[in-house]
Amino acid sequence: MDDTRPTPLIEDIEGTRKNLESWISARRGKDVNISELSIPEATGMSNVTLLFDITWQEDGHAYSEPIVARLQPSIDRPVFPNYDLSLQYEVMDAVGRNSDIPVPALFGLETDTSILGVQFYLMKRTDGRIPTDMPPYNMDGWMVQEINIEQRQNLWHAAVDTMARYHQLDYQALGFAKLHKPGKTPLQQQLDYWKDYMEWAMEGAGHTICQRSLEWLQANQPADEPTVLCWGDARLANIIFKDSLDGIAAVLDWEMAVLGNPVQDIAWFNYLDATFSEGLGMPRLDGLPSYEQTVNRWEQASGFSARDYNYYLIFAAMRYGLILSRIMLATGQDSEVQGNFACQLLQKHMDRLT
Repeated sequence: MDDTRPTPLIEDIEGTRKNLESWISARRGKDVNISELSIPEATGMSNVTLLFDITWQEDGHAYSEPIVARLQPSIDRPVFPNYDLSLQYEVMDAVGRNSDIPVPALFGLETDTSILGVQFYLMKRTDGRIPTDMPPYNMDGWMVQEINIEQRQNLWHAAVDTMARYHQLDYQALGFAKLHKPGKTPLQQQLDYWKDYMEWAMEGAGHTICQRSLEWLQANQPADEPTVLCWGDARLANIIFKDSLDGIAAVLDWEMAVLGNPVQDIAWFNYLDATFSEGLGMPRLDGLPSYEQTVNRWEQASGFSARDYNYYLIFAAMRYGLILSRIMLATGQDSEVQGNFACQLLQKHMDRLT
């Protein structure tokens, strides 16, 4: 794997193909073939993504199925200190079995690192359209060039409504009460995590902007908060929309799932969109509802209050600022560790508080 990238590549692509072929054949009890593996150019920053088709013969007929593999990264300077693929898989499995929220069809989880050298899981590839991160969806791509104002509004609403339905799930019934540490609120657990993350991510160098925001978050924690299983990375680019643009085909990327106040998801959803507009000095796409309208719609659909929205907007800004700063540090862009657009937008939000 390439050690200079926050998202690693696969060095031995042929060996990986053969090992996956053998693993799938053993699980299915029949020989399958994989012709080739490909790595999407717009892959995320926290997992290795592989795309391939499996083919096999059965009852004299040829069959084919498109598959996505997610591999735990193995590089010297990853984006996160650890990756719990089991949790990601468990969340998708529980949501898929216990709700009408669409998730990819799961194909298997492997925690034995002797197969590929890292843990991995497989899922069936879901057809549809995904808003792009690279380039940002408000700058180029199908959301800019191929759909109209009404369609953009409908996609945004579909994302918010799906998020609201997810927040209504009972995390205890789903089996995720285990994520709670006795003696701490879910928010305190998260703040402890991000304090430790800052120390690890900055490799002891500190971070002036994020340190300031983390101290403010520690001192201004809301009381009597509701607790749900939060998506963690709620954003347009983690949703596959149907090709017909009349709904959602699948919700993706649950690696940041955590217990907490559900308003943190809608704050993250809005803030990540703002980084692609205000953060980059670009206008938002015509047709996207305002952030205030988005929050109001989420409140009505979820039944939860957004009273602590402004707090969680800072929380979102601090988290994204640290993540992007880690990426800058890991890729040798030292001047952008605190000067990147996410941290500058965080600085603006913090300045508004004082």
